[in-house]
Amino acid sequence: MRALVALLVVGSVAFFLLVGRAEPTPDLSKGVDGVAAWLHDLTDECATVKRDNDFTDFAGPVRSKVYAPFIAEWGTCAKQPYERLGLLILRPGLEQAWLRALASGEVRGDPDLAFGDGFALTGSIGMEYLGLKRLECTPTACSLMEIKHH
Repeated sequence: MRALVALLVVGSVAFFLLVGRAEPTPDLSKGVDGVAAWLHDLTDECATVKRDNDFTDFAGPVRSKVYAPFIAEWGTCAKQPYERLGLLILRPGLEQAWLRALASGEVRGDPDLAFGDGFALTGSIGMEYLGLKRLECTPTACSLMEIKHH
């Protein structure tokens, strides 16, 4: 009987660990198309990626200056409540660039991105359901924090 209880406990823990890790993640080898496919699988939205060459027009001059050097690829898709949700494939270094811009007074507060592993989305509403994080910055350091439900 103890062996059966132990097996059930171990099985329950293993199932919990598997379920916790079974969350889908974007296939970044496909760039923004992989992020869009991931979003489409999760939300039934973001079916079509649109590409535009003018990131400054999309993000604005200040954010474009800070973000652009760290974006390997970008595009947009429609996902409510956003008509143009930005899908960004990131290069390393955005955190340090944001800190420099924060210290120089170019920007205030935190980046307005929701971060995944190697990618970001420009939205904030609903991102807590996707397992994404936000970057919280002080004048000396930034930390990725879970986006909490409101």
